[in-house]
Amino acid sequence: MKEMDKRIIATLILCGISPFGYAAQDCEAAAGIAAGAADYLYESAQVKTASRLHFNSAPEVECQLPAFLVNGDTVEFLREARSAESARSPVHTFRYVRYRDANGMFATGWVSSEGLLPLATPLPVNPACKKWAYEEMPQREKMSPLADNHYQITGNDRAWFYSMPTEQCRSPSVFLVPGDIISAQEQSKDDFIEAVYYTTNRHIVRGWLKKSQLQALDSGDRYRDDINPLSTDKATRAATLNLRHDYQCIFYESWNEKNDIAIIVREDHQTEWCRGSAADPRTAPAIANISINKTSGEIGSPDAAEGFAEE
Repeated sequence: MKEMDKRIIATLILCGISPFGYAAQDCEAAAGIAAGAADYLYESAQVKTASRLHFNSAPEVECQLPAFLVNGDTVEFLREARSAESARSPVHTFRYVRYRDANGMFATGWVSSEGLLPLATPLPVNPACKKWAYEEMPQREKMSPLADNHYQITGNDRAWFYSMPTEQCRSPSVFLVPGDIISAQEQSKDDFIEAVYYTTNRHIVRGWLKKSQLQALDSGDRYRDDINPLSTDKATRAATLNLRHDYQCIFYESWNEKNDIAIIVREDHQTEWCRGSAADPRTAPAIANISINKTSGEIGSPDAAEGFAEE
């Protein structure tokens, strides 16, 4: 998408008001809530629209930004949120997407789901692997990816993808070859690393590879900071990339503070796989709190929920 730079910085809103007259502080508040509370998911999709698909600073139609995607662009969507119900507009579903341009730079933000056509995943998770994930993934020791998160496939053998980080979930058909370069999405203490591979024909493959077949490179993913003028932008991205809780029985609530996004971590007693014999589905106890600095994107270590004031 060679036009991306021209489109993405065309006419950034510097006055703090959207084209629809929605106050900037309202977008800040909506973005703060969505930063932690939006549902996590992962799919790739293609932009399917006859018009421009604009980025939004928050999952609200009034928070539209000048930057946009066009028909045929391929994106990853990482979060989902619904706009607030109001007399001004019906409820809309938004996706938080990541788009990689021709120069390898990433643009992130909220877009309307109506302009996205989900693509079939090359690494479906079968029921046995899903069961394994709910039982074992919470016990894996994992960390956020390093800044230099690019790796190259080494050796002479194929590097097989796995739908989950266990031998039983190896794909029968999807693999990389020596020389291919991937972006790591997390670090861990076992031999698996979650990775994304971007093909030359705009396909996206996300799954697990063996670290023993990878060689670290002195480069990493780079993100644009000139798309969204809100102070919540970097914190939303940090939460999206680093606080995923796939196959873990927790969820988040969040809101916007002056310098940080504040997040409460709660136990999930609602999801089918999370209902224990002693769990009351009507409750969602708080177990920790997290803060994300809006200037740096730095995530504060979770603290015990005891004494955490809820408003």
